[in-house]
Amino acid sequence: MFIRLAIACFLFHASTLLSDQRIIIHDGIEREYIIHIPKNLTEDSPLVFIIHGFTGSAEGISAYSGMNSIAEREGFIAVYPQGTKDINGNTFFNVGYEFHDDSTINDVSFIRELVRSLSQEFNLNRKKAFATGMSNGGDMSYLLACTSSDLFKAVAPVAGVLMKGLKDSCELNSLVPVFEIHGTADKISLFEGDLNNEEGWGAYYDLPSTIDFFAERYQLTNKSVKQITSKESGAEYDIFFARHWSDDLEEEVWMYRIEDGRHVWPGIKFNWWDNPLAWYYFGSGNEDINASEEVWAFFKKYL
Repeated sequence: MFIRLAIACFLFHASTLLSDQRIIIHDGIEREYIIHIPKNLTEDSPLVFIIHGFTGSAEGISAYSGMNSIAEREGFIAVYPQGTKDINGNTFFNVGYEFHDDSTINDVSFIRELVRSLSQEFNLNRKKAFATGMSNGGDMSYLLACTSSDLFKAVAPVAGVLMKGLKDSCELNSLVPVFEIHGTADKISLFEGDLNNEEGWGAYYDLPSTIDFFAERYQLTNKSVKQITSKESGAEYDIFFARHWSDDLEEEVWMYRIEDGRHVWPGIKFNWWDNPLAWYYFGSGNEDINASEEVWAFFKKYL
């Protein structure tokens, strides 16, 4: 099960724009994060959290996501929280995996504190943030939606899953738009879910049920599905866009279903010979869409 590596372990040679690495004390623990502040920062600039995967790092996801370049163009503050290490030395965010049952790390509280302190530091008018993340970071995005709808305006998990325990306790005191990007052949965050916990992460739901949960909870009565890329037209993958909405609500729930797509952040390609084991689990990547651009376009609807 520990094959669920963050993409940063093997993909990235991308350069990043200048960012600050910071440390805060939270719950008596030194917590790290990277922040990128755009040159065109204003009091209306939003906060966007980009959360790394299991065994990954804030530095890694800042490199492969390319979010700093988008932040510069669009004027948002990009924040990359760093997970802590579990007893096996793997970096993680505590979303309720079975093998983290004994962990007392409160990552929700950590990220909430970052929203509060950064909003105060930069005198931001917007008191709400956005969250996206890869794999474990995507799971964390769902956790923030269910526990912190007072602070998060929308979330966009990439290859994320909704843990069963979280769904059963999900509060959603206000509506949080959701946008999931997921491959049907993901060998790590299984598209079909794992309610019997055969993989050892803990029970989690399949992606269609996850999206339906939020759509039904928000009483979104309309649904459409359209194909946005086609192998017949030269794309590497067939990608389908499912949209749930209601005529009287601003909030929507989306999913990009990448047929035969693997456990990747779309927008990246790599060669199998760079790491054959990683290629087996993650595939060759996907350049049909750019996940970071798609995620930001979704968030921008809710500014």
